[in-house]
Amino acid sequence: MMVRIAAFLGVSAFYLIYLGKALMLKRQGITVNLLGEKANSSEKYFEIVLRIMTGIGGVIQFLAPFLFEVNGTGGRCFGLGLIFLSVMVFFIAVRAMGLNWRAGFNDAQRTELVTTGIYRFSRNPAFVAFDLLYLGLAIVFPNILMILTALLAIILFDQQIRGEEKYLVTTFGEGYRRYRLKVRRYF
Repeated sequence: MMVRIAAFLGVSAFYLIYLGKALMLKRQGITVNLLGEKANSSEKYFEIVLRIMTGIGGVIQFLAPFLFEVNGTGGRCFGLGLIFLSVMVFFIAVRAMGLNWRAGFNDAQRTELVTTGIYRFSRNPAFVAFDLLYLGLAIVFPNILMILTALLAIILFDQQIRGEEKYLVTTFGEGYRRYRLKVRRYF
């Protein structure tokens, strides 16, 4: 029972950070979720799929502690560790981004290139945090739905990152190219 409660608390903390930051930015007139708002049809439809899949993934994550069997081995401790690591990494990443944090990108809401704090070690720590959350839950509640959800999320997030990198090269030019040479995409 404690594993279920801990997993639920971890997921809740993660998404409270997400929603809290989104609300704070909205109060300042900043739209956080830009997924699916592009004119380019292939990117737009990919982002709509990503938006839907992450919504479904979030619902599955919240329901997992109530619906699925807990890993009967020591893996549950490792999985819980990943979940709580994801919460810490996400909090640090979102905080470091300040007013520049978005899900997706567009030309209407320009941002600054953030290369300090946790972004000195990873170009995408918020995505790393999402990946850790999905993996942690798949380890704690090892079933085909959780594992497929984690794999699909990791693949979709990677594709989103690659699209954002093209945008960042176009927007920030040589500054982003230099940053990309110094800091890895994930770790």
